[in-house]
Amino acid sequence: MTILFIEGFDHFSTAQLTDKKNIVDNANCTVGAFGRFGGRGLSLTTNIYYFRVDFKTNKSTIYFGIAFKKVEGQSPVASFAQPWIVIMDEAGVSQIRLIMTANNGISAYFGDGTLLGSTADHVIPNIRWIYLEGKITISDTVGEVTLRVNETQVLNLTSKDTKYGSDYIRFIKFHAINSGIDVYYDDLYVDDAQFHGDCRVKVFVPDSISGTNNSFTASAGNKNECVDEIYSNEDTDYIYSSTLNHKQGFGITTGALGTVKAIQLNNHCRDDAAGSRKITPFIRSNSTDYLGTESDVITSEYLFESDVWETDPDDSNPWTQTKLEAAEFGLEITT
Repeated sequence: MTILFIEGFDHFSTAQLTDKKNIVDNANCTVGAFGRFGGRGLSLTTNIYYFRVDFKTNKSTIYFGIAFKKVEGQSPVASFAQPWIVIMDEAGVSQIRLIMTANNGISAYFGDGTLLGSTADHVIPNIRWIYLEGKITISDTVGEVTLRVNETQVLNLTSKDTKYGSDYIRFIKFHAINSGIDVYYDDLYVDDAQFHGDCRVKVFVPDSISGTNNSFTASAGNKNECVDEIYSNEDTDYIYSSTLNHKQGFGITTGALGTVKAIQLNNHCRDDAAGSRKITPFIRSNSTDYLGTESDVITSEYLFESDVWETDPDDSNPWTQTKLEAAEFGLEITT
């Protein structure tokens, strides 16, 4: 099992959508109080705009799950040219397109516009949250498109030609349906091995400072208070360093949790000087630092850098409230 990406749309503003390195239009893509549990979610109003997920690696099979709500009761305009969800390869070629039909069913199309198959009508209700999951396998002989709504299978296409581009999947795009019908999204996961069922993504912000990795400087006040906003306030207050191998860690408080599938550490960073910088996220568990994947920091442009840990790296066992609240999370300047 490998969870590749998690998104709850809670830790950034509408203006920061592009900081997630996805192609969007901020006039028609809004992050706000649209979440299904009273938190934040993503609203899309016009089909040509979308939220695109790059899970940073090529996969021949992916599983995804996302909460979805079709706000208005109007019928969609079913059209290959106006897709709902698009599965793309590393070159941006559309391998599979999912279309919501006029009767609130779902049709799956090959990249050239050939219909692969459809669900029954009315599997997507109006004005009610559902949890949509999909399994997509790219192959010219044993391709697969499987869809589930609220953990019930509604489409199972096997032994199909799903390879319109390369052998891989790299991106998923989530659109509106068509102009004039608002849709909401929340609680997304992408995996390469299995379905996880209906999931909820929670966000936790720093509320304590590491006693071991504490090298950065606060722009004002306490370091944890510079980074404790639900979504980043960028240059209002922040922590900073220009020194190689400086590390800064923080603690979090989660409260009671159910089963934890994975955690994703998000750093919102920019480089304010000439030259190249790289950062590496880390988790400190049981007095040992475990490094994630190194990434570039861009001059004068805030971007989110994310890394996923499915289990506690200290013992490879699942995360719990106790483990998370005992751990520290942060970043190191590695170049």
